[in-house]
Amino acid sequence: MVFASLEEGKHMRFLIPIAAAPANSWCKHLFTKIDIYPLWNNHSGRRKVLFVKKNAIVTPLALMVVALAAGQDTVPHSSGGISGLVRYPDGTPSAGATVSAVTECKYEVHVNFVQDAKTSADGSFYVPPFLVSGCNHIRLSAKKVEELWLKTGRDVFYEKDNGTTPVLEAPRSGSPTTTEIKLGNRGALVSFRVRDAATDRFIWAGLYLKRMPVPGAKFGSMMIATGRDGSPDTLLFPAGHYEVSVERYSCSGTDYFTNSPPREILTVEAGQRIAKDISVDVRLIKPMSSYNNPEGKPCKP
Repeated sequence: MVFASLEEGKHMRFLIPIAAAPANSWCKHLFTKIDIYPLWNNHSGRRKVLFVKKNAIVTPLALMVVALAAGQDTVPHSSGGISGLVRYPDGTPSAGATVSAVTECKYEVHVNFVQDAKTSADGSFYVPPFLVSGCNHIRLSAKKVEELWLKTGRDVFYEKDNGTTPVLEAPRSGSPTTTEIKLGNRGALVSFRVRDAATDRFIWAGLYLKRMPVPGAKFGSMMIATGRDGSPDTLLFPAGHYEVSVERYSCSGTDYFTNSPPREILTVEAGQRIAKDISVDVRLIKPMSSYNNPEGKPCKP
């Protein structure tokens, strides 16, 4: 099953399942070899990702994201919720960091509500109570992408916990719960593009990204996609060695699934900003049989 964004409003997004692709297509791998699968935006071709357990059977999930404006901490702090500070590892406050608050209640297993807030100049933030949900059990995380600070907590390519991720109760009224979040490690910001040698232009492509093994660590993997116009998809992830393969690509207005994906090794270090261009020749890629290409013939642009 593949998920897509049905509607993106100003304040809230609803994500619902759509029909799956044929069993012999790239989509069949989503429940077996990856920990993250894409939520495709049909207008831009870009991915949104949803975290799942490896080899898990996934049930339909609704994810509601409530966007809070910067300066949310100006909301009166006598109305419940959570207030706190985000700090760098050296203890100084982090202005402009993004704080994410996610509900975590067993009785709402199929629905998670998310609120985002920006820290003010003194590193403080405020998240109001989740009045649309009966769940007050909240997990917090923080990141600052513009300075390459990775999201705190656990992620698909992390060797261990990064920084801190407080889990606490957010009251619906009265004084807010107070807490602190400490950032952990910086990562590398990588922009991925795929260039077709046959047409000498950047193309849409679906990429499979995995981190190479590290003793004692368990990693997942990720599917991403460039824009339909060939524009890059940009990710912030930890330093390390990675393998990226082209699993799907566009040629002459048709999407193809690769049978033997072209692969490249990528090594990144913390603090780097990298433009990674992958070169392929669609005429030489062996595609698999799919609904757009039932005979599995190579594309001839």
